[in-house]
Amino acid sequence: MDIFTVGYEGEIIENWTDRLVEAGVTVLIDIREKPISRKKGFSKTALKKQLEENNIGYIHCRDLGSPSDIRKQLHHDKDFITFFDLYDHYLDENQDTLVKIIEEVKGEKPCLMCFEKNHRQCHRSAVAKRLEKIYPDEVRIVHL
Repeated sequence: MDIFTVGYEGEIIENWTDRLVEAGVTVLIDIREKPISRKKGFSKTALKKQLEENNIGYIHCRDLGSPSDIRKQLHHDKDFITFFDLYDHYLDENQDTLVKIIEEVKGEKPCLMCFEKNHRQCHRSAVAKRLEKIYPDEVRIVHL
């Protein structure tokens, strides 16, 4: 199963959606804790509408969002090693949610979405790594 990941930092909603369509994404899994954005088109309601117009489903999974206390610490100290360590521990507690979401989208072409353009500086890369660990030889991660 291919699982895509994507950020929307610096993007325009129409161009961004076109990339998802071109990749064959059929369902977007929004893993932001709070699905709001100052960037036009990327808040939950507008995003869901845009995706539906392009035949892409939308799921918001708050439990996979990076908790605000962990994000605040990262903004303060810029320590990505600690951030990913703390988020990995958080994922340990929420692994059932991750498995449930993936089971829901079997047979689809899902895409994990968050804000950061660079997946290496986003918690979606930790989610992707965890999926590879849970589903060895079954999951291939593709960062758009």
